[in-house]
Amino acid sequence: MTLCAHFDRGECRSCTLLPQPYPAQLQDRDSQVRGLLEPFGAGTDGCWLPPIASAPAGFRTKAKMVVAGTAADPILTLPGAEEPVGHSPAPSVSAAPAPAGAAAPVDLADCPLYLPIIHDVLASAREVIRRAQIPPYSVARRRGEVKFVLVTAAEDQALVRFVLRSDSALGRLREHLDKLDPRAVVVSANIHPEHVARLEGDEEIPLTEQRAITMPVGDVPLRVLPQSFTQTNTDVAAQLYRQVGDWAADIAASAGAPAAVDGAPASAGGGAGLRAWDLYCGVGGFALHLAQRGAVVTGVEISADAIDSARATAEALGLTDSTGFHVADATAWAREQDPSALPDLAVVNPPRRGLGPDLTAYLESAPIPHVIYSSCSPASLARDLAAMPSLRLVRGRVVDMFPHTPHAEVVVQLTRKEKRA
Repeated sequence: MTLCAHFDRGECRSCTLLPQPYPAQLQDRDSQVRGLLEPFGAGTDGCWLPPIASAPAGFRTKAKMVVAGTAADPILTLPGAEEPVGHSPAPSVSAAPAPAGAAAPVDLADCPLYLPIIHDVLASAREVIRRAQIPPYSVARRRGEVKFVLVTAAEDQALVRFVLRSDSALGRLREHLDKLDPRAVVVSANIHPEHVARLEGDEEIPLTEQRAITMPVGDVPLRVLPQSFTQTNTDVAAQLYRQVGDWAADIAASAGAPAAVDGAPASAGGGAGLRAWDLYCGVGGFALHLAQRGAVVTGVEISADAIDSARATAEALGLTDSTGFHVADATAWAREQDPSALPDLAVVNPPRRGLGPDLTAYLESAPIPHVIYSSCSPASLARDLAAMPSLRLVRGRVVDMFPHTPHAEVVVQLTRKEKRA
């Protein structure tokens, strides 16, 4: 027996490693990633740190549920489980294929990986759909209205998004929002009319006066808007942010930067300290943690919602003087910067595809002395490291955001090699 009844009954296979004890999963993942990065220095004594472990259950702060079934009996399941024939799961979502011959999808809203608040919020969202009589969207038939229910939650508040094919059901949805769990303080409708394998559309319609929730992650209470990206496992993310802060403190000390970056939060307002870029900064997790320690940080992110979140959090923390956030493509922005005004440290946290040839070429040639690379794909990290031979891996650590799956994340510190005379 595992910790998940759905897995034991053969109803869901997303967590393929559940039968393996978690410590063994972690050891295997750590060995695999270290072996992959050994050609770049991961095998050096003292370089590789013990992995950042997760709680085995109750750690997920986000749920991405397909709405299946009928308007009278909606079912919240995972992409791939609602229509096992002829359906391709949306990208970036773990598929849970239904067993062969399955007569109907299985409701997975009680997944044990979710925070308890998510179980309650999803149950109430299901009731809203039922009372509003909104028919689930059928990919095979290209009919119906509600496609997904997306939930992001902290311990005591949640953000709920109903992804709809059109705005035709908005009136009924608004009428029954009082049936949502009262901790769902931010609610929106995302209009996604296209018949494509994508999780959401471009139009977001607020359904509540409150527009954001506050999600404490490490030392920073992040402000999260409906289309902001946040880490799924915030407890592990908090340890990741602190680890990067510790490495930045070491870099500052070695470079003779002011002592505000010493592992303890600096006073509000920051000051002249380590100069850093945070490329692909999202809602500002890395940037704001570094700024709290006295660094002067510029964050760059393509999502306007994420940048709005980062700016609002910086203002709430009194860090506007030591942070700057820009909506831009990270590669294009970096290449436009004055070569005489480069930072001491570049933190990069790219999507799964990695940095790409243009940004790796820039980091290889630009005289930025230190890079911290947080990767959600060790394979793309290895490819990027091969394209940046001037940067030497000096420390690395596996970050286990997704227990019970083969997915691995890793953070490495890179230092520019000294040129030989």
